[in-house]
Amino acid sequence: MIGRDAVLGGERSAATLDAHRWLTGPAAALWLDAGVDRVHGGYFDQLSFHDARNAVDFKRLRVTCRHIFVFATLDRMSVPGARDAMRHGLDFLFGPLSHGHGAFRRSVTLEGAPLDDTRDLYDLAFVLFALASAFERLGDARLEETAREVLAFLHAHMVHAPGGFIEAIPYRLPHRQNPHMHLLEACLAWLPLSRSPAFREQADELIAMFGRHFWHEQRQCLFEYFDADWSPTSDPLRHIFEPGHHLEWVWLLGEARKLGLHAPDLDHALARRARHGFATETGLPFGEVHADGAVADRQCRIWTITEWLRVGLERPDVPAGSWQDAFGHLKAFLNVPVEGLWHETCDARTYAFASGHVPASSLYHIVTGLLPLLTGQDKLVSANQYTAVGSSFNDA
Repeated sequence: MIGRDAVLGGERSAATLDAHRWLTGPAAALWLDAGVDRVHGGYFDQLSFHDARNAVDFKRLRVTCRHIFVFATLDRMSVPGARDAMRHGLDFLFGPLSHGHGAFRRSVTLEGAPLDDTRDLYDLAFVLFALASAFERLGDARLEETAREVLAFLHAHMVHAPGGFIEAIPYRLPHRQNPHMHLLEACLAWLPLSRSPAFREQADELIAMFGRHFWHEQRQCLFEYFDADWSPTSDPLRHIFEPGHHLEWVWLLGEARKLGLHAPDLDHALARRARHGFATETGLPFGEVHADGAVADRQCRIWTITEWLRVGLERPDVPAGSWQDAFGHLKAFLNVPVEGLWHETCDARTYAFASGHVPASSLYHIVTGLLPLLTGQDKLVSANQYTAVGSSFNDA
């Protein structure tokens, strides 16, 4: 009789093969070609679902940063052209998107002219994340210097007196946990790379913010929106939680501990609350759920699936649901006419996909979700160790 461990090992090996074939095959080929603007620089923000052509007339900072990470990851996997594509994004980051003195603007036109000069905390967190990804590949000291400048800008101009940071310059409400979550992700990415204490100190502060403000002990959930004093928002329509962010914090707290930081032991509570936001009809997570359990947004976006997959693979000890179920759902999202694209959303109750433009920003989520499958002994398996001639996702 074949043991359970052998069966699970075989399932994981098969999933790893599928993931490698898709990412280093059709996905890499499409995004290295159709996703890169070789004329005006940078990356296209959205591609059309049916023919993978540019679909919008702007380029956003967060997409540039996320793609730098994606191409850095593909470079680690020895995908041809990935390093050049990563450098291409860095040129655009330090060129049209730069606002000077450690700040970067939210968006530009297709040609690179300033479009939105907002300095956004969420976006600046991804600047730090992108710089870490590129630094790991290139070892260029200027990248670390810029990362420290970004942190200095945040502390000089965006510190919020009750804790954390403001949302943006110009100032706006409500405050959100989400940008702080991604800032923690970026700081954790820098910890193995830099001797500067700034990233560890910032990570410690953000973990403290999670316990002090974001996690609601009485409700046993992670709220998304807050008033200026970090109390949950007084707007009843925004008194919600997102199952996907609960799962994202499970992974972040675990990573923080691996890197020697102290993090509250709330992983199981986060996962249990996330499962309260799954549809019984399909097993898919909802987008948003009110604190009383009523569904606020029944759309399931692909990123929630990838967060579930990552936690299921790396934290089987928490009650988040099986990685096999998450991977099965991901295969359904990736089963599209143009290989390398995906369905962005579907109705969590009916499994009806909405096939609109494909946002480039979600490729980062797919890669982070697949990374536990692609990593062996802390090293990514290179593309040439698998036959990257297609994937079985279109057979799902």
